[in-house]
Amino acid sequence: MVYGINHSDCGSTRALVHNVQVKGCDEVDLCPLIRNNSTELEITFEVDSEVENLKPVVKGDVNDNDFFLPFNNFPEKDACVRSGLACPLVPGQKYTYNSKIEVKNYYPPVKSNVKWQLKNGKDTILCVHIPSIIM
Repeated sequence: MVYGINHSDCGSTRALVHNVQVKGCDEVDLCPLIRNNSTELEITFEVDSEVENLKPVVKGDVNDNDFFLPFNNFPEKDACVRSGLACPLVPGQKYTYNSKIEVKNYYPPVKSNVKWQLKNGKDTILCVHIPSIIM
């Protein structure tokens, strides 16, 4: 089952985020990210201008110290392919982005603010912080 979570915006420039859901994260302060497993995520949002393409960029800080390490193991490098999105995105319509990311066994067991971004070139279209703990 997938649940809505508390999240914060971290610099969305052309999107309004309506909802963030992470599988297995229900009514907890920190979303558990279980090593050697995968985690599913959904972000529902609207854009305020047309967006031709999107690339996911995901980083996690280590123990809330603003030192971010990248999560580079995406099955899709293009957020417009097999993610529930069909680009270009246009204003006035809600979109749901779906993704799955593997939590590698070598990731350290720490608290982490996951910073999930959808970028168009250097522009950060959407950015959310997801309070998490790697277990």
